[in-house]
Amino acid sequence: MAGGEISPGRYLGFLRWRPAAALALTALAIATSALPAAAAGAGGNGSFSLTPAPDSDGQAVPYFTMTVAAGDSALATVVVSNLGHETEKLKLGPSTGVTAANGGSAFSPTFLGCTGAGCWVTGLPGTVTLPAGVTKRLQFTVHVPPGTTPGQYLAGLSAEPAVRPQPVQVGSNGKSQAQAVIIQQVTVGVAVTVGSLSRLTTRLRIPAVSGVAIDRLARLNILLRNTGQTFTHARGHASCTAAGRRHTYPVSAGTVLPHGQAEIPANVQGLPEGTAVPCTVRLRYGPGLTVSWTGSVTIPAPPAGRIVHTGPGAYSVIPPNTIPAWAIALIVIGALALLAMAALLLRTRRRSRFP
Repeated sequence: MAGGEISPGRYLGFLRWRPAAALALTALAIATSALPAAAAGAGGNGSFSLTPAPDSDGQAVPYFTMTVAAGDSALATVVVSNLGHETEKLKLGPSTGVTAANGGSAFSPTFLGCTGAGCWVTGLPGTVTLPAGVTKRLQFTVHVPPGTTPGQYLAGLSAEPAVRPQPVQVGSNGKSQAQAVIIQQVTVGVAVTVGSLSRLTTRLRIPAVSGVAIDRLARLNILLRNTGQTFTHARGHASCTAAGRRHTYPVSAGTVLPHGQAEIPANVQGLPEGTAVPCTVRLRYGPGLTVSWTGSVTIPAPPAGRIVHTGPGAYSVIPPNTIPAWAIALIVIGALALLAMAALLLRTRRRSRFP
């Protein structure tokens, strides 16, 4: 199977800001982590995991890979484990694989009704209650509708605590506080191949490349589109010529699902602002394939106004003399609250890849 990344875990954070004047600013924050199928998540009372059942040889795999013909069905077994010290009640449900905005695979919101390949997964109970240290095997069915076009599809199985946990404080500024309800969701991928893999096409296109500037950080945004039938990712470089000098920059693109697209960022130091420069992007992917783009790119001058650093790689541009200081403080502290949530996420963050 073509290579790529799975990002099967998701945390849902409901962020509530409580300023001193008893006003409330409420926001919904969603962060996606790259948890492997067997990663444990901090559930309501303990921790839990989802993983495919070992095969007949006792070998464990990080996600499900199935080949199912259109109109046929296949059975598989998922292992749900309570790794904590108290009884855990979990919600279970299917999810659908999508291409993340900057490449890599992610999963659509779960428990809001199925879409796409997520609707192919049936047979799981809505909830399961596990005493501490107990593991349970649950069988499910993947049914591919008749007439489904040959290709590779990504679904998933998701679990999260059935009872929402209590809010926790994640930031403060004087008499003001920020609280968040952090709901951890663990997802194991279900990759389904419809048709013969050897007959499926693998194809990427680069429709456009644009230049952006974040403060003094110049960047190329490379639009990468998968027009083939298989999961695929790419690596290569971008090169631009300015003032008679050639600059080369590495480019790495995570998984792009069939019929999906992603905007791949590449930091490009040393290019002039406000001037069109010739650039070429060349990426390798699949079984010895390459895709390239050549054209002119302009790195715009940084926008006027104040630029507030709200987190790693994240900036907010504030026009001068239009935003009061207290509002700027809310923006910054809200960002700090999200960073605190991300710190909790990173404690269990790991990567898994398609073979």
